Order: sequence, then C-alpha cells, then structure tokens
Amino acid sequence: MVSTDSEEIAEIARQSGAEVPFIRPSEIAGDFSTDLEVFQHALSWLDKYEGYRPEIIVHLRPTSPIRPFALIDEGIVRLCGHPEADALRTVVRAPQTPYKMWRLNGDFLEPLLMHPTYQEPYNMPRQLLPNIYWQNAYLDITRWTTVMLKNSMTGGRILSLVMSPEENVDIDSEYDLKKAAAKELTGTE
Repeated sequence: MVSTDSEEIAEIARQSGAEVPFIRPSEIAGDFSTDLEVFQHALSWLDKYEGYRPEIIVHLRPTSPIRPFALIDEGIVRLCGHPEADALRTVVRAPQTPYKMWRLNGDFLEPLLMHPTYQEPYNMPRQLLPNIYWQNAYLDITRWTTVMLKNSMTGGRILSLVMSPEENVDIDSEYDLKKAAAKELTGTE
C-alpha cells in the first residue's frame, strides 16, 4: 500500500501493482511531516473504511528501493517471534563513533557523548569504544498497537536486525541514485 499526496505517484504505484486507497492530506505530506502521523492516518483510514487492523506493519521507504525479500521475511519472523517487542528496525554499524564527535559551544568544543567507564572517550583508541549502530531506514516493522495505542513508530522495545554496510542502499541524492543503479547493474559498487 502506498501513501502519497501526489496523483502522479499514486498512478505509477497503481500501475506497478500497489494499492493506493486514498490520497494523503497535504497537512501530513510536507518536509516536516512525521512517519507517525502518516501511519496513524493510513491505519485509521483502513480501520474506518475497510474494518481492517493489521497486527504488524512493514514500513518500506522509497529511499531504500533495493531490498532482498528474504530480509523482509526475516524481519517479520523475528518480530512475530518476540511478542514483547514493540517494533523491529534494521541497523548498520556506524562508520564513525560518536564518542569522537563534538558540539560547538561558542569557540570551544564539548564532547557529544561521554562514557560511563572512560573519563575521556574522545582520547581513547576507537577499538576500545563500544560498537555503535546507525538506523538506516532500510526496513522498519512495527505493531498496530505501537502506532495507534503507544503513539510511536517504535515504542520502547525495539528489536535489531543488523545489516552489513554492503547491503545498505540509501538514496538521498543524485549521486546515491547513480551509485545504487551501478550496484544493481553490476552487483558491486
């Protein structure tokens, strides 16, 4: 199912076999609109007009168009196997540690993060610092109860599905699109 405010995108989605049961209201289709309000709108529409409340919702963002079906299946099975979890999110190991990142306070630097064990983690070898994972928006799976009753896309208990950086395709620029097209055509970057 596709939620969009664009008639053109809706028509392309329909021609590609997707359901587009409504056009998204413009007030939740702007640059600062959140996933939560979009999903609450779609789930409310499905409940009201089709009497349907899906137990789980798979969120597939268009910025990550290259996904193996097996990854989606793995995520669904993993979330269904953990009824205590509110959601599942794919992550990749962050290429840089936030323990070596800084904020500016006037002309001076302040560490972004401190560590409970190390007094100055920004001066530690990165190999001694904990692994940090970045949510990559590749695949999010959540429950109807999380979105509608907890007012959250993820809730407080989020399962991880760790991906390798090589699997990750995120298109946010023309460069990313060219890189993804080359990867899809050749199987490499």
